[in-house]
Amino acid sequence: MKTNSVALGLVFTVLAASPAAAQAPAGDSWRVTVAPYFLGAGMNGTTTVKGQDVTVDMSFSDILKNLQFGAMGLVVARKGQWGVGGDAIWMALGANGTAPGPVGVTASTDMSQGAFAFYGLRRLAPYADVFFGGRVNYLSANLRINSPLQVRSVDGAKTWFDPLVGLQLRTPENGKRWHAQVYTEFGGFGVGSTFTWQIFPTVGVDVAKWASLEFGYRWLDIDYSSGENTTLFKYDVLTQGPVLGFAFRF
Repeated sequence: MKTNSVALGLVFTVLAASPAAAQAPAGDSWRVTVAPYFLGAGMNGTTTVKGQDVTVDMSFSDILKNLQFGAMGLVVARKGQWGVGGDAIWMALGANGTAPGPVGVTASTDMSQGAFAFYGLRRLAPYADVFFGGRVNYLSANLRINSPLQVRSVDGAKTWFDPLVGLQLRTPENGKRWHAQVYTEFGGFGVGSTFTWQIFPTVGVDVAKWASLEFGYRWLDIDYSSGENTTLFKYDVLTQGPVLGFAFRF
């Protein structure tokens, strides 16, 4: 509870606020940003389905070699100092790992993860926005345990809601083509996930007055669990990988 209270006091955010979403200056007219992204994702952590554990412990180089892929799209509308937005993320995740048991037992996991967010935002300064909102998470998992005597497979799926708060910092607008931003968030607070956080730095270059090319790297950590013993479903995983996309401003 102490961690949750500290996080709540730090910032207000939502997951899907893309770095490209905050480039437009404040004004009296509506400004809309549409940003499709392509992302790579590798995983590191522990997954439990129906009481069966699989632990994935991948180095940074292992993650880059075994990236799975996904897509993200967002829409943000701003007027003056306020704004609203939403996004959708879909990722395919998979890795080899270990399971409790004798020597020679191997394991693998395949997952599909969706995240659907909505949020409000408030401009604090030309270089900072505060966010507040929530995310609906969907996760389906298939775990396969391979031993010399048998192969076991278990499947499970869960849907839950996480409140989210956070902060986005960016370079001031100075007429140059290049810009950089760092997005951070905290959430869950025991409502859905026990705790979740994200760090998302990006660098972008304008290719037109109304469009930019965005490069970044994303760390997203989720610690969620429900049930117990043979009904236990747990997802305590750090997902990370590169991000590439465009932002279109109207």
